[in-house]
Amino acid sequence: MQILKLFLPSILFIMICLPLRSQDQGKKPKIKSLVVTEEKYDMLIKKQYKESETYFDEKGRIVEEISYKQGKVNKHFKYHYDAEDNKIKEEEFDPSGKLIEFSEYVVENGVRIEKTVFDANKKIKSKKYYQYTVF
Repeated sequence: MQILKLFLPSILFIMICLPLRSQDQGKKPKIKSLVVTEEKYDMLIKKQYKESETYFDEKGRIVEEISYKQGKVNKHFKYHYDAEDNKIKEEEFDPSGKLIEFSEYVVENGVRIEKTVFDANKKIKSKKYYQYTVF
């Protein structure tokens, strides 16, 4: 009986706090997009430019990035992933939205081993091979 009196408050505390803790973990908001703007001051004139836009999927992976230079599209990329969250394709677009080139990645055991870059007509421009040294 003495032991029960000692542990009862602890057991009650755990029973109350555990459900509260699990509820807090699910409340972290998922980010769908991020827009960064910059203000520049020249003398008395303030100029505001969009610097970048980043879009995320439901898993939190970046699926699109657009960077701006003085308010105009400078670089534009889209990314594709496999079921294991490895980036397997990257597309680069010009400011008008036309495909410039794309890269495809070969991933084995979560490690990138090859990158092939293609032009917009699917002609190979270059290949890279990755070799790792491990402990």
